[in-house]
Amino acid sequence: MSRKRDRAPASALDPRRFTIAEYRAAVQARRQVRPGELAGCSPGEIDTLMYTQGVGRIPWLYREFLGAMGKNPKPLMPTVDWSYPDLLQAKAEVLEDLRSDAVDTGFLDDALVIGLGSGHFIYYIPDASTAPDDPPVWTASDGTDRVRLHATFREFLLSILDGAGQAVEIR
Repeated sequence: MSRKRDRAPASALDPRRFTIAEYRAAVQARRQVRPGELAGCSPGEIDTLMYTQGVGRIPWLYREFLGAMGKNPKPLMPTVDWSYPDLLQAKAEVLEDLRSDAVDTGFLDDALVIGLGSGHFIYYIPDASTAPDDPPVWTASDGTDRVRLHATFREFLLSILDGAGQAVEIR
């Protein structure tokens, strides 16, 4: 099998309708993870994350992602803490750090923190309890530079796949 075929572009996935199962298959076909490396969270673990982060709901597509590969997606973005164990404490850590720096944390009131980069860099889904099934993904740096990074979680996932596992940074 040619190397080019192994690295098929993420555009092979329909950006508006691909399933998490199709995404996981694309990740595995590109050999971005070792066989058996991806593991999903149980429904109980997903509910625990919802409770721990203080949101009333986890948007459907992100819930599907957690169930299929949420325990260890780290190989896809090695510089970001976005595995289930990390996410259990992520929001509390971010809130504590931002409050110690006297930064207004109101933007995280109903937000679901889905990844932590170095320093105070986060990926999050705002208004998680009322977000659409395929929610937008935002970033914040030091709690102040808040930007909608992608209009949908699917776009976020495609950017990771196209980026060959490199975290997207805001400059």
